[in-house]
Amino acid sequence: MTTSKEQALLAQAVPERSLTVQGPYTSPRSWGVYRIEPDTSSATRRYRLGNHPVRERELRAEFGRVQLLALFTSRELAVELAALYNVERG
Repeated sequence: MTTSKEQALLAQAVPERSLTVQGPYTSPRSWGVYRIEPDTSSATRRYRLGNHPVRERELRAEFGRVQLLALFTSRELAVELAALYNVERG
């Protein structure tokens, strides 16, 4: 079930195709929120964030399965969505 806060945050996400990869980052700069599939249940957070696409590659190397949930041009929005998911969905 989605909350109004989640819907408001996701409404501010940008499509990946609207970004251009320049070197290791995108232009404009972007932050992704990712869902990871850890090997054990001891992982503290299933939802992570970071500079896209660098962080996505790091998470894929560490955990294997990674799903991009949303991209933002504001780091604060990515932080807020990841925190919301980690509290609500664990």
